[in-house]
Order: sequence, then structure tokens, then C-alpha cells
Amino acid sequence: MPSSNERSSSRQALIDAAKSLMIERGSIEVSLSEIAQRSGLNSALVKYYFGGKQGLLLALLEDVLGPSMRQMEGLLTMDVPSVEKLKLHVKGIINIYFRYPFVNRLIHYLFEDQQAGEKVAETISRPLAKTQRSLIEQGIAEGVFKPIDPKLVYFIVLGACDHLFFGTQMLRIAFGVEGVDDDLRRSYTDTLLELLLNGMTVDKPPVERGGPRVRLL
Repeated sequence: MPSSNERSSSRQALIDAAKSLMIERGSIEVSLSEIAQRSGLNSALVKYYFGGKQGLLLALLEDVLGPSMRQMEGLLTMDVPSVEKLKLHVKGIINIYFRYPFVNRLIHYLFEDQQAGEKVAETISRPLAKTQRSLIEQGIAEGVFKPIDPKLVYFIVLGACDHLFFGTQMLRIAFGVEGVDDDLRRSYTDTLLELLLNGMTVDKPPVERGGPRVRLL
């Protein structure tokens, strides 16, 4: 019987093998035999540790997103303005997609199964929506955000972040761009935040410079 440390090590080795294969291919289409070969373990251990491939994929998603979800909880307690929190939040989402380009496909795939989809919703989607709602409520209370439905913001933000990485083939065919590099990631993040904040923030009256205006008769 393997020890607790051996079980933990083997379990993580299978997750890491699946992760590395998906990053290399930009796809979630990897077989259990390929994962086993990359990890140096028997494919039967997938069932032993995870109950099957679906369980492995859920564990992989938790491994990739877990640290960011915990950081997101800390974001709410930070003593900074809501606009800065929203910027950090959106940048964090895009950075995760950039680092793990298979994540969006994996989430879409898991939502096709009711049981797996409910698990993803419980551990990822609901906490993400709750965080965004709290940020928006803080911004409204600060007088900087317009009254806006957090549900709509959720789909706008996630859709914008998701589509860039889901549409890599479109980038190549329509724009001649071979994938998302760091420069594109940064410019896309800046543009998205500018558009988002211009739509969400309360319009401020222009600041008059050089003292009050004098009407000439």
C-alpha cells in the first residue's frame, strides 16, 4: 500500500503530466495512455486517484485555478479603490488564460457534463461572480461605478477574456497572428480595461484649468 506522500506525489505527477501535454498542444485532447507515459505511471492509477478521466480533469482545473481563486478572496479585503481592484481582477483572469491556454476549452468541456459542470460552477463560477458583484457594489458605494447588473458584467468580462484565447485559429486566419504572445496579452488587457471602465464609470464634469472661465461680452 503506497504511503500518504507517495499517493500525493503520484497524484500530482498525473496532474502535471496532463497539464504539460495540454500546454504543448494547446488542446485538451490527450489520452490516458499519453498522460501515463508522460508521468511514468500506470494509467490505471487515474481511476485509483481520481475515479476516472473526468475526475482528473476536475483536479487539473483546481490545480491551475485554485491559487488564483484564493488570491481573489484576498482581493476583496484589500484597502484599495474598486477601480484598482477591478483592474487587478481582469488582469488576473487574462494572465491565467495566457499561462494555461487550455483552461477555457477545459471549462467548456466540463460544463457539457451536468455533474462536472455543477462542480465547476460551485468552485469557480459562483465565487468569481460573487467577487465581481462585491467589486461593483463597492464602486457604486464609492460613487465611481454606474448602477449596473453584475450578471451582465460577468459575461462581458469572461466572454472577452475567454474569446481571445479560444479564437487563436481566428487570429491566424483573419489577422495573420500566430497565437497570443506577451505583447498582445498586454495590449489586449489595456484595451479591454479601457473599454470596460469607460462604460462602467460615472461621467465626471470636465475640470476647468487656469481658474474660472470669464464670459466675454
